[in-house]
Amino acid sequence: MQTVASGDAAVAACALRMPHMALLDVDMPDGNGYQACTNIRALPGGLNVPIVMVTGLDDPTSIDRAYEAGATDFVIKPINWALLGHRIRYVLRGARTIDALRLSEQKNAALLKAIPDGLFLVNANGHVGHCFNPVAGFIEASAPDGARFIELLPKTAQGRAMECLDTTLRGTPAAFEFSLDAEARAVRHFECRYLPNATGQVLTIVRDITQRKETEAHIHRLAYFDALTGLPNREWIGEYLSRSLAYASAHHGSVALLYVDLDQFKRINDTLGHDTGDALLRQVAGRLRDALAHSSVADDPSVPVEGVGGATERLRGQLARVGGDEFIVVLSGKLGPQHAEQAAERILSALAAPFLQGGYELVVTPSIGIAVFPDHGTDAQSLLKNADGAMYEAKASGRNQFRVYNNTLNARALKRLSLEMELRRAFENSQLQVYYQPKYDTRSLNVVGAEALLRWFHAERGQISTADFIAVAEETGLIGEIGRWTLRQVCRDLSEWRGQGLILPSIAVNVSGREFMRPDILVRTSEAVERARLSPSLFELELTEGVLMQDAEAGRRSLLALKEFGFALAVDDFGTGYCSLNYLKRFPLDTLKIDRSFVADIGADADDAAIVRAIIALGHNLNLKIVAEGVETAAQLQFLRTEGCDTVQGFLMSPAVPAPAFVELLRTASARAEPARTAGPKRTGGLLAG
Repeated sequence: MQTVASGDAAVAACALRMPHMALLDVDMPDGNGYQACTNIRALPGGLNVPIVMVTGLDDPTSIDRAYEAGATDFVIKPINWALLGHRIRYVLRGARTIDALRLSEQKNAALLKAIPDGLFLVNANGHVGHCFNPVAGFIEASAPDGARFIELLPKTAQGRAMECLDTTLRGTPAAFEFSLDAEARAVRHFECRYLPNATGQVLTIVRDITQRKETEAHIHRLAYFDALTGLPNREWIGEYLSRSLAYASAHHGSVALLYVDLDQFKRINDTLGHDTGDALLRQVAGRLRDALAHSSVADDPSVPVEGVGGATERLRGQLARVGGDEFIVVLSGKLGPQHAEQAAERILSALAAPFLQGGYELVVTPSIGIAVFPDHGTDAQSLLKNADGAMYEAKASGRNQFRVYNNTLNARALKRLSLEMELRRAFENSQLQVYYQPKYDTRSLNVVGAEALLRWFHAERGQISTADFIAVAEETGLIGEIGRWTLRQVCRDLSEWRGQGLILPSIAVNVSGREFMRPDILVRTSEAVERARLSPSLFELELTEGVLMQDAEAGRRSLLALKEFGFALAVDDFGTGYCSLNYLKRFPLDTLKIDRSFVADIGADADDAAIVRAIIALGHNLNLKIVAEGVETAAQLQFLRTEGCDTVQGFLMSPAVPAPAFVELLRTASARAEPARTAGPKRTGGLLAG
C-alpha cells in the first residue's frame, strides 16, 4: 500500500507501477482527483485498474464528473471506515470478475477467428442480429444491421434455408448443403440451431466443406476407379451390376455381361516392360470406351432402343477394368443376346488395328465371354462366373473371338472342377505313375534314353488323358508339386536300376513353366539329384519354346546355371512357338525336339517335310542333337534317317511303358553293350555307364 500527497504524485506512482486499486480524493494539490483519474486512465494498463473517488460532494453533477473522469466507484465523506473495507473488497472482486470476462472474451474471439465457420444470430424474421465470424468467399465482413440472412445466400439455396429456419424455430435443428457457383466447386454446409432465449434467435452456421468434399471424392475415386485408365474398377462395376440386376428383375428387363480378356498380354509386359504395357492398356481402354460411345450402346447418356410394345427403352452400357488385362461391359435395358453379340463384334473391330506404342506396332486381340440375365444367371456372381467361363472357351477355341455361355460350357466347367479335385486326391494318394517313352538311335534303333511321362489310371474312368490333367495342374498351380515328385521318382528308378547293375540311360524330364520361373529352380533340381547320388548328366531337362520366351533373359540365366551344374537341356515341341533364331543361338541348349505335328505328315505334306528338313539342318549347324517324336510309320523313320535325324521316339518302336517294362529294354541294351564295356569305359549307343 502506497500513499502520496498530490494528484500528480499519484499519476507518477501509477506510471512506475500500476496498483491493484487507486483511492483518490477529489480535493488534492497539484492536480485534483478528477485530473489524476483521467491521467491514470491514459497510462499503459490504466484502463483496467479500479479507481474509487472520495468526495465530500454528493450532488449529481459531482458524481457524474467522477464517472466521466473514469472512476469505477465513489465514496462520500465523511468516510464510514467500517464500510470502506467491504466497499474496497467488493470493488476488487468486481475488477477480478471483469478481468476474467475480458480474458474469456479474448479467448472466444481468438477461437472464432481460428475456426473456418461463419456464425450468425438470426431472428425469427430471418434478419441478422450479429455476425460473429465472416466466411471468406461468402461474407467477407459483418453483415449489415437489419440485413436478411436469406438474401446473403444464392437464390438456389434460399428456399431450403427458410425451411431450415422454420424447422429449427419449431424445435428441430436442421441443415443442408449448397454451392456458391454453378460448377459446384465451392460447397457450403448450412446449419441452424435454436437458441432458447427470450428473443427466439437461431444460431446459423455456414461452413466451407469444399476440401472435405474434394477429399471424399478423391477417396471415392481411389476406391471405385482404376488409377491407370480412369475406368470404374471391380468394386464399382460389381455394385453397378447388382443395381442393374435388381432394376431388371423388377421391370422385366435384361442385363448382358461381357467379360473381355486381352490375349497373351503378359508377353508384352515381359518383353517391352510394364511402362509400355501400361501405356498400351490406356490405349485399349480408350478404344473400348469409343466402341461403346459411338454405337447404339453408350455409357451416359445412352441411346434409345425400341422396346416391347413400341415403348422406348434406353439401352445402357458401362465399361470397367477389373484386372491387369481384363475388362467388363455391362449392358442393361430391353435387350437380347444379339445386342451383346453386336457389342462384342464392335469390341473385336475396335481392337483389330495395330497399336503404335514406344516405336512398336503392337497387335492386341481380345477373347470375350457373354452371359445374359436371366437366361444365364439371376445374380451377379453367377453371371460373372458364366461370362468368365465363356471367355475361357473363346480362348480355348483360338482367341480373338467371343462365345455366349450355354449349358454345355457349364457341364464342361463342372467336369473340369471335378477333374481338379480328383487330381489332387490322386496326387496325395500316390496314384500317378511315371512311364518311360524309349528313345532310339535312328540308325541302329538301339535304346539311347527315354522321356519320363506321367500317367493317371483312374479307378472308375480308366486312363485320364495326360493333356487334360496336366492342363488342370498348370491352371491350379499343382504342376510344380507334380513336377518335383516326378523328378524324385525318376531318381528313385535310376538308383534302383543302378543297383541292378544296368547301364543307366539319359532320362528327359519335362519342366513346367511355373517351376522354371522359380528363382530356386537350380537348388530344387540339384538337391533331388544329389540326394540320389546320381550324375546330373543323366538328366535332360525339357522346356517348351513358350516357357523360355516368357522372360527370355531370365530364362537364359536359369539355363546357364542348370548347364553349369551339368544338366543337359532340350527345347520340346520346337517349331510350334515363337523362339527366334537369335535366342536359339544364345540359349545353352543340347537338343531340339521336332514336334509330332510336323512328323505326322512328312510323307504327304511337302511343307512339313521342308520344315523338318530345315530344323535338322539348323540344329546340326548349331551343334545340337535332333530328336523327332511321334514316329509311327516306317516311311517317317526312313525320311528321318535320310535327313540325318539323331534320335526318334514313337509308337513304331515302342509306346511309353511302365518302369518294369523299360527295365527289360535296358537289360537287352546292356547285354548288347557288354562286349564294349569289358573292352573299356566308353559310351555305346548313347548309354552311359552308371
